[in-house]
Amino acid sequence: MIIERNEFHLKFGKAKEALEIWTQICEKFKKGSKDHTRMRVMTDMTGDAYVLVVELELRDLVHIGFKNYEWMTNDEAHALYARFVPLCDSSKRTLYKLECDY
Repeated sequence: MIIERNEFHLKFGKAKEALEIWTQICEKFKKGSKDHTRMRVMTDMTGDAYVLVVELELRDLVHIGFKNYEWMTNDEAHALYARFVPLCDSSKRTLYKLECDY
């Protein structure tokens, strides 16, 4: 399994609006996907402030391609993401190979 972790550093005071948008994006993919990818959206409790993390659980590298295709062909998700971008200062994407899960 592969975990895709997207870390977004938000502009001051924009966490609530950003969280609302990502909740809508997750709902779009949950309803519209034949092969639902598990997604988690998390916000900071300690450490850097105004951080939003989106994690996706993907079976393998092929599944990443499938997920990217779904993203590219979903006009509603594109519109929501376009609303999110101005709320964000920076982002980082990391892929992890899950070695052990108890």
